[in-house]
Amino acid sequence: MKLSGNRLIESIVSKKAKYMVNSIPGDIPIKKFTKPAGESVFALITTAGVHLKTQPVFDVEAGDPTVRFIPASVEEEDLMISHTHFDRSDADRDVNCVLPLFRLKELALKGIIGEVARTHYGLMGYIPDPIPLIEATIPLILKQLKDDKVDAVILNPG
Repeated sequence: MKLSGNRLIESIVSKKAKYMVNSIPGDIPIKKFTKPAGESVFALITTAGVHLKTQPVFDVEAGDPTVRFIPASVEEEDLMISHTHFDRSDADRDVNCVLPLFRLKELALKGIIGEVARTHYGLMGYIPDPIPLIEATIPLILKQLKDDKVDAVILNPG
């Protein structure tokens, strides 16, 4: 589903959405990154609903809090987007708009970054109830990031 192009409809939907989503409580822990990029392992997290075509689509209307693990070895044609709450016409043509994995690989080949992590992460940005995300999904992601010895994560919204 693409955005309607009708500003009135989009305005009404955005006003309604404000009351459909609960905020995650607490402060966001921010840590200064000091390791040289050329020696670091980078992973990507997107909230654009990107996943392998062989994985289950996201339950968009319910606000799916689950994650799809995306291996670095994936080919572009094996990815799809099942999130429908944003205009994804550009991302449907080039998934790097929302999951720049193939640009990240180019940076690694040029020595600008050290390595591309083995695993990357597809989530949805529309999650009205963040509790399952906080209690179940984020611990899974953190465990995999640690297993992959990731130094930095690039967050990319849809």
